[in-house]
Amino acid sequence: MTVPSPQTSPATVHRRGVAIVVLGVLVLTPDGLLTTLVSADIWTMIFWRGLLMALALTAFSLIWRRQRTITRRAILNRSAVGISLLFAVSSVAFVTAIVTTGVANTLFLITAAPLFAAAFARVFFKEPIAPRTIVAIVVVMAGMAIIFGDGLGRGNLLGNLSAVFAAACWAGSLVLLRHSPQTDAPLAIAGGGYLIAAIALIFAPALIPSPADALWLGLLGLIVLPVSFGLISLGPRYLPAPEVSLIVLLEAVIGPLWAWAFIGQVPTATSLAGGALIIATLAVYFYVSRGGDQVI
Repeated sequence: MTVPSPQTSPATVHRRGVAIVVLGVLVLTPDGLLTTLVSADIWTMIFWRGLLMALALTAFSLIWRRQRTITRRAILNRSAVGISLLFAVSSVAFVTAIVTTGVANTLFLITAAPLFAAAFARVFFKEPIAPRTIVAIVVVMAGMAIIFGDGLGRGNLLGNLSAVFAAACWAGSLVLLRHSPQTDAPLAIAGGGYLIAAIALIFAPALIPSPADALWLGLLGLIVLPVSFGLISLGPRYLPAPEVSLIVLLEAVIGPLWAWAFIGQVPTATSLAGGALIIATLAVYFYVSRGGDQVI
């Protein structure tokens, strides 16, 4: 995968990164709708999502690099292994949180990911943190609290801790991607997909989906997830990890609009207000940050 040229201006690099991640998030937004259309049990669904996404990203990496095989160095270097593990653990922890503490608590607690990303980048790589980043994160968390306010507080400790752990692992994977520019990012995410499938294989009661489920799982695993996560994984090459994780939170805002359009799940007025606050905050934040300075 290409790395931004030293001659490219910071503003151009920044705009390119924002465009790549936003496009990845937009591709990801039908995920929730398509997931609701799958009737298979959750572990069977996770198995096929992880496996198909991994196969698609592996094929993409081979085609992009014009290789017939994946070299051992590409998949066993420390950064790639770390990214794969963090992505897989984050996904499993997210599912655990959804099952045990509910959607509202999980999606709200996931908004801690930008805070973790900023902290990890500062502690491990000495990246400075601009006040505007912290302000944006806090306001976005407030917007998520508005959206999911009615469902908050109904979960249990294990589920809430799983959601926070998922946020931390996701943030860690983005920070590693940011500081591993020579790592094949899509291939590292593919490694996480294979691990997810292996974990789900232990718990899945059956692996053969119905014809209808196979259609939705194929659309998710071969198109939506590999394209979206492939693009998002490239984002840290152009943007600081906290900015990438902030943009990814748009999925929780835009995703429900698909359910509204196709299966009649109408969002509440407070949900729309919270979503508007998040979108406005991010618009102002990235307008102010358009110069592409290196302070987060």
